[in-house]
Amino acid sequence: MIDLLMAHKYGEFVLRIRDVSVATMFDMDFEQIQGKIKEIMEEATQTAAGIKAAILLSKEGLPIASALPAGLEEAEIAAMAASILGVADLAAERMDQGTLEEVLMTNEKGLVIMRSAGEKAILVLAASKNVKTGLLVYAARTASEKIAPLL
Repeated sequence: MIDLLMAHKYGEFVLRIRDVSVATMFDMDFEQIQGKIKEIMEEATQTAAGIKAAILLSKEGLPIASALPAGLEEAEIAAMAASILGVADLAAERMDQGTLEEVLMTNEKGLVIMRSAGEKAILVLAASKNVKTGLLVYAARTASEKIAPLL
């Protein structure tokens, strides 16, 4: 695992890129992947100030890259996010709503958005309550669209 320190408006968190998962999912060499993912996640956090956590995971629930504050367990969040999206996707299918694009959760302390990033990955962004919902959706959509071609 490689740790890259990312400055964040409200503190610092570490971007972790798991070389095993990423190397098997992408055709680019690891340094290019590392740089691209770091750049995309930094752009997302700058687009909507107040994003507190970001994680990119495989559809199977394995973490690929993350920028999480201390105390959050990367593997646990990845597994739960994949599970939530799986159930939401099934519900959309059963209700004849087509392919699931994203799940937006509004919580007491903020917002969480989960969005597919191509066929193999899911992007999860968590933000504080004061973040405008539209900006969070835009940040997730933009980052997902940039990640998808890399897969």
